[in-house]
Amino acid sequence: MLIGDIATNNARRCPAKAAIVADGRSLAWSEIDERARRLANHLTAAGLAKGDRVLVIARNCVQWPEVTFALAKAGLVAVPVNIRLAADELAYVRDDSGARAAVIHSDQVERFGAELKPLDAVLQIDGSDVGVDYETALAAALPADPTPANLTPDDIQFILYTSGTTGRAKGVINTHRGMLAQVVDTTIVTEANRSDVYLATTPFFTAGGMVRTLAWTYLGQTMVIHHRFDPQAVIDEIERSGITFTTFIPTMLQRTLKILEEGPARDMSSLRRISYGSAPVPPGLAQKAMDLLGCDLQQRYGLTECGGQATILTPQDHRDMVAGKSSVLTSCGQETPMCTIRIVDEKGDELPTGEIGEIVIESDAVAAGYWNRPDATATTFRPDGLWSGDLGFLDEERYLHVTGRKTDMIISGGFNVYPAEIERVIGSHPGVDLVAVVGIPDPEWGETPVAVVIPRGQVDRDTLLTELQALCRADLAGYKQPRRFEFATEFPLGPAGKILKREIADQLRAAAQ
Repeated sequence: MLIGDIATNNARRCPAKAAIVADGRSLAWSEIDERARRLANHLTAAGLAKGDRVLVIARNCVQWPEVTFALAKAGLVAVPVNIRLAADELAYVRDDSGARAAVIHSDQVERFGAELKPLDAVLQIDGSDVGVDYETALAAALPADPTPANLTPDDIQFILYTSGTTGRAKGVINTHRGMLAQVVDTTIVTEANRSDVYLATTPFFTAGGMVRTLAWTYLGQTMVIHHRFDPQAVIDEIERSGITFTTFIPTMLQRTLKILEEGPARDMSSLRRISYGSAPVPPGLAQKAMDLLGCDLQQRYGLTECGGQATILTPQDHRDMVAGKSSVLTSCGQETPMCTIRIVDEKGDELPTGEIGEIVIESDAVAAGYWNRPDATATTFRPDGLWSGDLGFLDEERYLHVTGRKTDMIISGGFNVYPAEIERVIGSHPGVDLVAVVGIPDPEWGETPVAVVIPRGQVDRDTLLTELQALCRADLAGYKQPRRFEFATEFPLGPAGKILKREIADQLRAAAQ
């Protein structure tokens, strides 16, 4: 099976069923498949051939799934672009990937249009300033099957560029076979079914977004798309469209619950599950979510290089946590059915239960390597699995506890300090909304941990500071104590909602200077 077959199979099995709903439009599966075939044929008629790379530069929109299927059907390689990039960063992705074409939304033309001039073919959604109008191209193209005879599951489906926190971004290579393995794994752990109605509010151009595009359509489900996250719009959509499943980060969950708590009663009865990532949800927030939304929660852990997700903290785990099972409070769950996780030392020897080391993942969904980076590929993608660069440990029940990135680890006075340990303690205080711990250079200790806190609601900061200092003294070893606390109103966030600690550390260093 190939990625493009998802749309083909659904068009055959449920042709009239709503597939994608967005911007007041509803497209049936038969329409999605035909439009994908027409788009694929337009691009091949423009001279593109199997293996050519195509930039996809768009916010969430109704066209995202059909573009994904179209490129897969033609054997072309999608290169999703983070629309928050600078024009120079887009130019780097264009040149590094060797892209020959692009699909761009009119919203992004002013920012990126000039960088598309060297390309052989450009399609523009909702306009024609820098390329052929998207709808005009589809109408003129043939609806025949565009799949090359030599397209195989081991061919590349898309290349996703990582955030590049340690330099220029690296392109992660994902094949048809790997992504289908991730889709099946995700379908199993989310207990998906054909009657599900999904709400997509987080960006499609992330690893999670690319997985959702496929997993949320794999069985012929219906996906409702919002351009961006808006908590009031989410609540309205759940009630209006009978949404059964959506994905959040904890801050999104908090904002949604706040409206439900303070506003009139709403009908959330269709919602069966919310999946979240980025950070753990405290038991109190989990209980509130289950009470107000009446649904289950699940947490996931993964990274771009492993195809999306590798662990699942199940709804039952959340119920156990709320009931008092403290061992899962800092966990992101157990391995998904198709994954194996080991914790190793620097030599690759497996470590005993409870010892912190590098997380190594084995799965059919693991990416094929980095584009044009043979040395980095050899370091990360090894014969014994994906060396994730994340640190963590497995407990007695094989629940994974992530303690941070190897690059985030703070060495203070010769001791290893893991930011996640400190964040867990500080985050347990009811007056803390979010916390990030980073390492700052220190003339005496080499590095020292600094905690940056976003308070929850209106609090007296002096009182909160005193309480947090006392909490850390009680629950953390002396060398793990934050040497300083800072307060903030917001954190810099990446496209998937992850806190950008490197930017926080840079801001603190700049302020100190």
